[in-house]
Amino acid sequence: MDGNETEDTGFIPVGLWSTVFDSYAITEKNLDYFMDMSEWGGDGDKLQGNIARAVDFSNTAGVLIIRVTSTAGWIQNTVGRYTGIYYSEYTGSSIKFAAAINLSDYSSIEATSLSEALSLFTVDNSHLHVDWSLGTPYTLTSETH
Repeated sequence: MDGNETEDTGFIPVGLWSTVFDSYAITEKNLDYFMDMSEWGGDGDKLQGNIARAVDFSNTAGVLIIRVTSTAGWIQNTVGRYTGIYYSEYTGSSIKFAAAINLSDYSSIEATSLSEALSLFTVDNSHLHVDWSLGTPYTLTSETH
């Protein structure tokens, strides 16, 4: 950690969260996203990162700011940069997730530093990065640690 980073103080929805299309495996320190593309002839879309900060917006919504460590498939994020994975409607067994994107062209939104990411991925900016009407709730399918 550099001098600007502190330990996570926000809520982290730990577990394996799944839909019929994709999943998020989240621990206290890491986030792994996977979408199975085998039905369409691909290996799958993957995004992996270290959780740099968890920011609560309310008791059911927030954002996980991750430092990207690996990508595959159609994922456009850059390794070493920061992005936001927003969540909402958390109930303990169900949650909605959405990666931060530019809603005009669906490109990834990234920051080069944690301080820039903390300014970019906020509750006030979430409507610019997420279209919740497209979101399908994820179900907690197993606990991870």
